[in-house]
Amino acid sequence: MSGDNLKWWQKTVVYQIYPRSFKDTTGNGIGDLRGVFENLNYLEGLGVETIWFNPFFNSPQGDHGYDVSDFRSVDPVYGTMRDFDELLNEIHNRNMKIVLDLVLNHTSDEHPWFKESVSSRENSKRDWYIWRDGKKTSGRKPPNNWKAIPGGSAWRYFKNTDQWVYFHFLPFQPDLNYRTPEVKKEMFNTIRFWLEKGVDGFRLDMLHSIHEDAKLRNDEFCLKLLPSEKNVASLFRKHKYDLNLPETFDFAMELRKVMDEYEPERFLVGEVFGTVEELAKYYGPNNNGLHSVFLFEFTSTAPSFKPRKISRVISRIEKALPPPFTPTYVYGNHDRDRYISLINRNIQKAKLLATMQLTLRGIPFIYYGEEIGMSNVDFKLKESQDPIGQKFSFFPIPLISKLIGFSLTRDRCRTPMQWNSELNAGFSVDYQIKPWLKVPETYKKINVAKQEKNPSSVLNCYKRLLKTRKANRSLQEGKFEFLTQNGLKKKCLAYRRYYFNEQIFVFLNFYKKEILIKSPINDPNLLFSTLSNRVALDLETYNGNIKLTPLEGIIFK
Repeated sequence: MSGDNLKWWQKTVVYQIYPRSFKDTTGNGIGDLRGVFENLNYLEGLGVETIWFNPFFNSPQGDHGYDVSDFRSVDPVYGTMRDFDELLNEIHNRNMKIVLDLVLNHTSDEHPWFKESVSSRENSKRDWYIWRDGKKTSGRKPPNNWKAIPGGSAWRYFKNTDQWVYFHFLPFQPDLNYRTPEVKKEMFNTIRFWLEKGVDGFRLDMLHSIHEDAKLRNDEFCLKLLPSEKNVASLFRKHKYDLNLPETFDFAMELRKVMDEYEPERFLVGEVFGTVEELAKYYGPNNNGLHSVFLFEFTSTAPSFKPRKISRVISRIEKALPPPFTPTYVYGNHDRDRYISLINRNIQKAKLLATMQLTLRGIPFIYYGEEIGMSNVDFKLKESQDPIGQKFSFFPIPLISKLIGFSLTRDRCRTPMQWNSELNAGFSVDYQIKPWLKVPETYKKINVAKQEKNPSSVLNCYKRLLKTRKANRSLQEGKFEFLTQNGLKKKCLAYRRYYFNEQIFVFLNFYKKEILIKSPINDPNLLFSTLSNRVALDLETYNGNIKLTPLEGIIFK
């Protein structure tokens, strides 16, 4: 792999912003685009290079923006198109990039297209969605046995036309029908609309569900209740006919052709689920599909804190996606519990995992607040703003969460950014306003202002890491290779990144005790340690070995 051929998106670090929760500049308790604009100095100082925004398009906000009613607009709750244009220009002025979250799979049931489609069987937009007659004599049974991802039938009945419409996620989000050429044309033109404004790329929501079986055949039964990163089967259905169809892999290559119409090169990353080997198909046989996809198996494995298990997943990723294919490394997002809560809020472990994420070959994604160690916030399902939580509001949340291993409300990971120790963590210009989601009392100790003053904070660890990454091309562009560890595989990970004659070494001690590991070079130069006060490596004292303190990570060359 020649580093000279790598594109900007292969070397970048992405920071995900959930606009609703980043910064409120209007005093209504909801974050907005101006809130991001006013904190670009913070993001630039952190060292991230690309910002991914969750949807801010016009929406009834039933699913907080993922139920879109106009794809070429800015919802007034977040600002105006002028606000967006100013934000985009300022991001580019700082040599940073901007990625938007695009919902191709479905619209809101309040979108004008669906209002037309639902009006009559003869409407010109009827086939823009997936309508079918019901079963049984009365037609009052769904067309097939498909299940929506949160549970229940994937079909919604409309009496006025005596037919059912298909939805993969929530009833107010009917799926678009990409077997209708006009739909594909309109959505590709929507992509062009934003690209012509200067947007640098898109994160593609639920891309694996774009196409459904043309015959809508009944799904097959399986003995699996909950999905995993390795298997999309859930709710006793294989999801054989509604996820990861061959047509969807082809669709990824069609999207790439649209992106390739523009220069400089733009970027696509897909939210898809399946094994690493299956997800590699989205890249296209000649690297002519999506530029990258999220690899959630790593997301779930890393917090296990078992180096052998982690190394196996990384090795599978490297095998399935060798250069020039580019993997992703991500610990959390707006749908998943915050990773620091999965490691019992252990700051040393968080720093070690951050070191690993930012030194592997691929694109790191940082979810807002991870850089200060923001953790999950508990909510009662009856008070949930998340439509998933509302659906299961009758469940006893502590019991169910313990049984199934994850939360039934996504509110827990979407709480307002904790900027300082003032009321409501300085989230809103009106300190007395009640934010759209509650701020935990931990904000008094866990916030940006407090951590900026502490050299050993999580925030300053991220800053030093990102600075180290940016200063060394091997960490941005180099190849990856695990190192032999002399019986320490259960305790640590060791690997090198190399770019032409430059090589960087990374040692990560997952053990709660000191370890000694043989140095691969004679005179190592320490570039970074999770210990803020460590400045050098002493081989002489330890007979050619490097001493790692408990849960320490180091980078050297």
